[in-house]
Amino acid sequence: MVLLEKMGMHTISSGNYVTSVNGMIHPDRIMKEHDFLYMLDGSWEICEDHETYQMQTNDLLILPAGRHHYGQKLCNPGNRHMYLHVQPTPAESLPSASFSPSLCSFPSLLHCQSDMRIRQLMQEMISLTWSQTPERENRLFLLFSLLLCEISELCADTTNRMISDPVVEEIIRLIHATPQTFFSAHEIASRYFICERTLNNRFHQACGKTFSAFQMESKLEMVRQFLLTQPETTLREVALNYGFYDEFHLSKAFKKQFGVSPSKYRKAFCQYLVST
Repeated sequence: MVLLEKMGMHTISSGNYVTSVNGMIHPDRIMKEHDFLYMLDGSWEICEDHETYQMQTNDLLILPAGRHHYGQKLCNPGNRHMYLHVQPTPAESLPSASFSPSLCSFPSLLHCQSDMRIRQLMQEMISLTWSQTPERENRLFLLFSLLLCEISELCADTTNRMISDPVVEEIIRLIHATPQTFFSAHEIASRYFICERTLNNRFHQACGKTFSAFQMESKLEMVRQFLLTQPETTLREVALNYGFYDEFHLSKAFKKQFGVSPSKYRKAFCQYLVST
């Protein structure tokens, strides 16, 4: 296990991509920095003290500062990986770090196939280490904090966690970005060159519901928040903004979802604001 300060002031000292044409052994060393090693393509056996880790494609290995890391076998020829070297925070460097309440425990080896955002964040940070932008250090700090949050979610109980599906994620972004449009399952399936059955199966696997059910729930949640921030807007205008045929159809769907009509919901919220 690795102890890291999730929102600590980490400094990224370096990052790079490595391709090993003939295979290589991991260096025998004790670093003063954390080594975040991500396998882009291939496999590699890496040891830490008396523990041996078998890395495969889209695995992340966190090798903490101050521990002995080494290899005994060559990685596969053509191996491609990337790394970030991260300076530990003062809390992580203390001998009594395990007692610090600000630290979180992370597994050393993580399988990231279900969360490609981790791979993307590391790639973004590596590119940023080579830039000369004045906000470079601030951006790296924020991206690394986001990386730790993403890793923390990956480590959490995954029973209710969405399964990553790039197509589903793109469709969800489309729904959110065009709230005034209701898409049919046939229209979306045709746009992404899949059949409607496949579309619904992928949504059910990723979100636990069909495409149409997900779209309706997303629209109604956007309506609910809009009602609270735009109290003077008529329900007819709200319906138009979120793709409903008219305020009657909006009210019917809203009441089915939240148990109260949109007008009563907004009125109750306004009364609550007055009373507080």
